[in-house]
Amino acid sequence: MTKFNDRVKKVSKETKVNKSGIHLVTLPIGNNRDLTFRAKEDLIASTIVYAEDTRVFREFCKHNDIDLEGKRIHSFHDHTGDMKMSSIVSFMKTNCVTVVSDAGSPIISDPSFPLVLAAKENNLPISSAPGVSAVVAALELSALPPSPFHFHSFIPRDKGPKISFFEECMNQYGTHIFFEGVSRVEKTLTELTSSYPNESFCIARELTKTHESVHRFIGSEWNEVKADVTFKGEFVILFTSSNKNQGGSKKIREMALEIIENGAHPKKISKLLAEITDTNAKDIYQAIGKK
Repeated sequence: MTKFNDRVKKVSKETKVNKSGIHLVTLPIGNNRDLTFRAKEDLIASTIVYAEDTRVFREFCKHNDIDLEGKRIHSFHDHTGDMKMSSIVSFMKTNCVTVVSDAGSPIISDPSFPLVLAAKENNLPISSAPGVSAVVAALELSALPPSPFHFHSFIPRDKGPKISFFEECMNQYGTHIFFEGVSRVEKTLTELTSSYPNESFCIARELTKTHESVHRFIGSEWNEVKADVTFKGEFVILFTSSNKNQGGSKKIREMALEIIENGAHPKKISKLLAEITDTNAKDIYQAIGKK
């Protein structure tokens, strides 16, 4: 730890901070040893910091030997009002502000995207010191196909939108990743696995922390698996949609109908789309709705 701090102190003297714009710094998601050299250097060099929770950030700096003397630390979170937002944007035009969340990236399911968008709209510099991501860490541990993958943040709470969400996921081939709260994770997994019993699932819990655990299973195995899951802490849920053709069916139908409206014969356009999409022409013809 001493060598780490010595190197950081030496390099941080030479660290250049932009004169304007926004600098995003990713913090560890559970294990402080995941703080990168660059992130620590940049935090030491930063004089203006917007944190999701200033108390959490101050405590973090204390544990990581980051001197707060001379720094201005302000709050920026999901409930920050438009007036303060406008003030921060104006401030970014002549000052570089460093933005952090309580853990992880400031924009992945955290509040800082509006500031990034504002910086872009005002032609201000946007930079980052990346670090550990719960999304990528969970994907690495899942043993599920890494490409393509789709990250959805948190799923809807209400039953109707939640069902629609699941259906949309299954229409997208690949691995789907989302966060879920501890109070809802068991119910969500019960609904999801019962709907898709033949798909592969993974639960990644308390990533990078002392009690990290990973469970990999097929949907139909959930009733047996859940007895071994500790329903405490933070969860990332992953599952696969293995039907490659399912994702293209709606798009194929829309393409076909659009071309038919312009005078093309249904059977001919079905054959053409079958060649382009490597799909059965009969299936396309039936999807169009012609008998």
